[in-house]
Amino acid sequence: MSADDRNLTLRTLDVLEALCGYAASGATNSELAKATHTSAPNITRAMAQLIEKGWARKDEQTGRFFPKPDFTRLAFRVMADFDRITRRYDDMRRSMTGQ
Repeated sequence: MSADDRNLTLRTLDVLEALCGYAASGATNSELAKATHTSAPNITRAMAQLIEKGWARKDEQTGRFFPKPDFTRLAFRVMADFDRITRRYDDMRRSMTGQ
């Protein structure tokens, strides 16, 4: 991966992180630029990547960007994995202690 590709990847992840803080209201290009300390053209490129991945969308009427359910479901997948492990350990504890 070239340095430019790495920078775009990291910048895109920074934009995604900032976008999550605007899940209810959406964010403008300039709000995301300010939140990530980057330029509007960099936000445009990052958002194009996130939209292509299916993790963000742009409201064409307002121009605001929002995270999409495909991205927000990732948090639920993480929690489900922790729940699965917790149940497993709870079952092991009960089987060893009789409680």
